[in-house]
Amino acid sequence: MIQGMVLALEAAKFTAKNRQMQEKFFKALQVTIIGMVLGYGATAVLVSLPLLLLRVGNNVLALVLQYDATETTVALISFREAADRFLNTLPLFWLDVIAHVRPSLFSGIFFAMLDEIDPEYAKALLTWPSKKFRWAKIKFAAQRLAKRYAMMLAASYLSRLPLVGWMVMPVGSLMLMARFVGYPVATAVALLSVVAPGSRHTTAFIFKSLLAMKDFSGDLLKPYFTQMGVKPKQRTAFYKQYESSIVGFILSFYFFVQLSWIGPAFYVLAQAAIAMFISRVIPRPPKYTPGDSWEKVHGRTKDE
Repeated sequence: MIQGMVLALEAAKFTAKNRQMQEKFFKALQVTIIGMVLGYGATAVLVSLPLLLLRVGNNVLALVLQYDATETTVALISFREAADRFLNTLPLFWLDVIAHVRPSLFSGIFFAMLDEIDPEYAKALLTWPSKKFRWAKIKFAAQRLAKRYAMMLAASYLSRLPLVGWMVMPVGSLMLMARFVGYPVATAVALLSVVAPGSRHTTAFIFKSLLAMKDFSGDLLKPYFTQMGVKPKQRTAFYKQYESSIVGFILSFYFFVQLSWIGPAFYVLAQAAIAMFISRVIPRPPKYTPGDSWEKVHGRTKDE
């Protein structure tokens, strides 16, 4: 985990000092922020305008028809507060949309950084024909979502059982988190919810954050996975092999990315920085030859 954090800090310093990376960084950040502002503005108008019209209409009708509009006004204010909470989440939502709609913007940052750090690694990686596996990813994501939902329902039912019900959430959290952060960290979080029952909200927050960090790491590693043709199930094996370093690296950026309007800067920085993680931690692939696959090459480089 410490290795991942050190690499994240080193990569951030390199990006800040390298003139070419600064230009790439600000260009990607500019496009991202413009897209976020336009998306936020359009959604805010679509959400706020109907509520404003309803409130004005309610006040006009109250004057014309002489009725008490207090309850309706309170309800509209409640809807407005809910809309404001929804709008507060929009910047990060549109950041996610831009990352998926314009993947070339972020893959460009990744390969530019990789070329600056290790040109030979970048050249070797670019000889591989990129593969996106859209259907496989959709199928894998749907299966994962269904599995998580089924596990939540099962956990909700089993936690009500006498005698053993109290064990369900700690054990379930342990099994799920161990896939990403390993058993030592997962065990510590699970024990926290048992030893200090009042900390369950904190435990739930840690658990959700770890799952979100896994998704975040998948977004950052997408340029590498796509270029190497790594299938969804192979990505799971990849996470297990490098889980400690990945967690340390992602943890250095994740909570900064969650900050509404300055998050994009850290997201673009993280996308550049992941190139250093790849070049230092993942063995360099050979130049592509017909018949090569990620499984073959990864196994070969591990043996070497």
